[in-house]
Formats: sequence, structure tokens, C-alpha cells
Amino acid sequence: MPAAVALVLAVDGIGFGNWFWAAVTFVIALLLAALARWFVRRVDHRHHTVTSSVQIMARVVFSVIAATGLYIALRIIGLDLGPVLGGAGILGIAVAFALRDIAENYISGVLMGFRNPFSPGDQIVSGDFEGTVVELNLRHTAIDTHDGLRVLLPNGGVLKNPLTNLTVNGARRTDFELGVAYGTDLQQACTVVIEALGAVPEVHAQPAPEAWVEVLAPSWVTVRVRYWHEPRSGDVWRARHAAIVAVVAACEGAGIELPLEQRAIEVSGRLSDPGSR
Repeated sequence: MPAAVALVLAVDGIGFGNWFWAAVTFVIALLLAALARWFVRRVDHRHHTVTSSVQIMARVVFSVIAATGLYIALRIIGLDLGPVLGGAGILGIAVAFALRDIAENYISGVLMGFRNPFSPGDQIVSGDFEGTVVELNLRHTAIDTHDGLRVLLPNGGVLKNPLTNLTVNGARRTDFELGVAYGTDLQQACTVVIEALGAVPEVHAQPAPEAWVEVLAPSWVTVRVRYWHEPRSGDVWRARHAAIVAVVAACEGAGIELPLEQRAIEVSGRLSDPGSR
């Protein structure tokens, strides 16, 4: 028997009381769903959770409670949902197979909403893209790249691939190489570098800057300089510029030579006399 015919036959003989209590049940379910959605959204204000993630959770909670209320209301009026659900199940499998990529993005959005991997304003790296998170919704994560582009990342790809949150820990470490001449007092050079970094406002005092002798290169001794700073990408470049300027000035002031790279070019073979041609 077709599902539509089954529903029509099931409606016959239903009294007013059944309709009344079914309506009351559904209205109560909607009120409870709205109350639960409001409560979930309040979590954002109490615990500073991701706003977009809270919105996703609020929608899921509302939909589940409302759907449950609708199901109970239909059962009260005596509708047999078996044929309908059976037909819907077969149709749902076909639709899910055809729209599996979209479904994956929606499911991934819900999972990320509960896992809370980043907040709007965080800077992240996902795949080949790096930028500031603008929004997380059920279909995609929107980021603004550093060159002013808005990129929509499918949630399925964000969830499956490695994700780097550049700003969540509040600080980042940067390093660079410094070459000092052979014969330099290396311990003094490291001390000069650390003191110079300590006077740079962009460099954090804790964890303290470090300078370590790393490699004996052909033209100089390599000193590895490491320091911590604010985590955003713009802060990386500002801190690096200020640190290198300060270190070079301090080394020159202390008489520490920063040699240029020397290359030996060997020329082999014999030059012919132009007059003999």
C-alpha cells in the first residue's frame, strides 16, 4: 500500500482530543527546543566558546527536540509512520549517496562545532591556505588570507587534514642564523645577542631569548638565535625585523665581525693566443 494512502486511512476516525493533545505536544516541544537553543547560546557568553560553533550546536539541539516532538504528536493522532519512514529511508540512502560530499561537510561542521578547534579571529593553516578565521558554519569555514582574499574551506577537508592554529597558545617562536667570524669569542657573541634581544619590545622576556653555536661553516661560525613573540603573522615579521636590526647593531658596537660568504672559483684550462688563430 502506498505511504500516502496509508496516511489517509490512518487519519479516519481520529477524535478532536487526539488532535488537541498532538498540537499541545508539538507546541511544548517547540518551546523546549527554543529554550534549549537559548541555553546553548548562553554557553558562548559564560565560557567564551566559538560563536559559530555554538550556533551549530544550538541548531542541532533545536532540530532534534522539534523533530522528536513532531514524531510524538503524529503518534498521538495515530498515524502509522512505518511506511513513510521506510520509503523515506530508501530515498534518503539514494540522496545521501548522491550528495555524500555535501553531507560530509555538514557532519564535519557539527563535529568541529563540538570539538571547538579554533575561534573567529584565530589564524590557522589548513592545507595550502593560511588566514584569519571569519566564520564556521555547517558547510564551510571562511578565512581571510593575508593578501586580502576570502577563502571558503569545505569542513570535510578541514577536519580530515592537519590543522595548525597559529594563535591559540598566545605566543610563537622564531629563529634565524647569525654568522660570526672565526676567532670571535663565541660566548661573548651569544651574550651580546641575548642582551640585544632583551631590549627589543617585540620580543617576549619569557620564555627568554636564546643564542647557541650551531655549525662551523666554511666562512663563519653559525649562531642560531631563537626568541618568542606575539603569535599573529604580522607580529612574526615585525619581531623578526626588530630583532635582526638590534642584533646586527649590537654586534657591530661590540666589534664582532659578521663576515661575508667567501667562495673560491678555480679556473682550469689554457688560454689560446688570439694571434695564432
